[in-house]
Amino acid sequence: MPGAAHRGHRVVVGVCWIGSTLFAAGAGLSPISASWTVFVAACALGAVSLGLATLVLRRAPGTPLAGWLALAGMSAVVTCTVDGARLGAFSGSWMLLYLPFAILLLLVPTGHPAGPRWGLAGAAITAVTGVFIALCAAQWRWPGLSAPTMLPSVGLLLVFLGLLVVCAAAPVARYRHAGPAQRRQLRWVFLSGVSLPVTLLLCWASYLVLGNPDLVGIGLVVMYLAIPMATTIAVVRPGLFDIDRAAVATVTATLLSLAALIILSVAAASVGLTMTQWSPTAALGSTAALVVAAALAYRPLRRALDGLLYPERGRALGELAELMQRVDAGVSRPEEVEQVLRRAMRDPDLVIGYRSLTDGRMQTANGLPVSGNAMSVRVLVRGEQIGMIIPCPNRTHRPAPEIVSAAAPMMDAARLTSELARATAETEASRQRMLRAGYQERRRLERDLHDGAQQRLVALGMRLRVLQRTAGTDAGVCESLDTAVAELGTAVAELRQLAHGVRPSALDDGLAFALSDLARQAPGIIELDVHAAELPDAVATTAYYVVSEAVTNALRHAGASRIVVAVHHETHSDRARTHPHQLRVRVTDDGCGGAGIRGTGGLTGLHDRVGALGGSLSVASPTGAGTLVEAVLPCGS
Repeated sequence: MPGAAHRGHRVVVGVCWIGSTLFAAGAGLSPISASWTVFVAACALGAVSLGLATLVLRRAPGTPLAGWLALAGMSAVVTCTVDGARLGAFSGSWMLLYLPFAILLLLVPTGHPAGPRWGLAGAAITAVTGVFIALCAAQWRWPGLSAPTMLPSVGLLLVFLGLLVVCAAAPVARYRHAGPAQRRQLRWVFLSGVSLPVTLLLCWASYLVLGNPDLVGIGLVVMYLAIPMATTIAVVRPGLFDIDRAAVATVTATLLSLAALIILSVAAASVGLTMTQWSPTAALGSTAALVVAAALAYRPLRRALDGLLYPERGRALGELAELMQRVDAGVSRPEEVEQVLRRAMRDPDLVIGYRSLTDGRMQTANGLPVSGNAMSVRVLVRGEQIGMIIPCPNRTHRPAPEIVSAAAPMMDAARLTSELARATAETEASRQRMLRAGYQERRRLERDLHDGAQQRLVALGMRLRVLQRTAGTDAGVCESLDTAVAELGTAVAELRQLAHGVRPSALDDGLAFALSDLARQAPGIIELDVHAAELPDAVATTAYYVVSEAVTNALRHAGASRIVVAVHHETHSDRARTHPHQLRVRVTDDGCGGAGIRGTGGLTGLHDRVGALGGSLSVASPTGAGTLVEAVLPCGS
């Protein structure tokens, strides 16, 4: 039952506190106490483990890890506060310094072994520790047994070392089959668990180089700080920060150190001399060669371990690098970074938010508002936040910093491209709104001139004719009335011409009719080939002015004797029907050529008018070979 288990763990932690305190007090007051420095260090390290065990007991009362942390602290106090030369029957108790941590590595983070085989490893290392301590006690009690038990003691020692390596590898094996939450906890264990075999490597190196185990003290201090702290963080607050890089770097350095020690040990065994007996030149040369080899192997080995332990990060970094290459080659776009991250991180709900340059709001590449969640990470470029990577809220950890850094350049480019496209679209929409408003105002003005002032002037002229007929025979009055009627006729003609310049009234009957009316100005010269359905007024008006300007230039400046006007729809089809897509207007003549779009002039105005609709205008006019004016106008779908 959880309540009974909690009480049992609390009893273990309490007993360890009391036992450590009593033993430290007794050892400190007795002549068997270790040196003052070792005594204080042992008590401090034991207190760290006991304090962290208490924290784990309060924050995670159901886990047995608190008890093993407390046992580790008591082992440090009991084993190291006594002078090693006076341990007597307990000379083999040094194994207790390693045993609790070996069991911890088998149990983290769930409090249970990953499987029956790992449980057997825990039972085996506990049994080996007990048997080894018993053999050491027997050798002390009965000195005559030292020679017969020497071989079993060495065998047990080798088995113990092998089991320690197995326990240190347990988190790695568990990681490959763990879920996201446990993997986040195990990351901490990777970094700290390496200190267990590192301590053994230091002891090995100390015997190999110095001929004594003095260096093992450094490893013990590191181990008694790293493993309890990492275990506590893994249980209490595994999301404190991301230590992936440190874990991979530490494991890589440990493996390279192990390889170097194996090589040195084989070399020492081959020549029959310890390194202390080597010549300085041989020792220095061998060390330098190993350092160079380790430096060359570090990066490949680290990449391999990174891909083994953190496959998501390896996939993401590899695919982002490929995307960068494709973008540089011009075959991909930076906006694809979102799809790449979704695929690499196996997160189809991942969204990238970009910080708007105008109002600072967070939005997608399509301009939709988006907000972050607990797993979101900020993306900074040159110290400024440009956006966020927003994973699925059900994820257990945020994207690694390396992934964020690799994605930042692509996100920055995509953000600028999106902002530029949005600004261009807004400008184009504004131009089209202004153009449509201008055409509507032209149409209203043309209608007002035609239906208002022009009609009133015509009516006034008719009334003057009536007055002329009824004015009698006064020659002066008749002549004045004739003059007034003539001036009214001129005014009406000018108004009609002005209204036609604002917007040809013939367009009310369609573009084809308006162009036919235009062709009557030069019969026999202008040929029409017009096939256009109903068009938006802005498109029809612009097409008319393109033809009008091109025809006027051909007649007035090019001396053309033949002008061909072709207006056709270009369409696209779907399953249901065919849609008008764009209107193509072509005006060709056989004049002298030499026309072009220059800084000013009618063709320049046409170019701006066509561009405002989102179309294009081109002019081909080689000297002496005629002129081609072509406009392509989008007309909706």
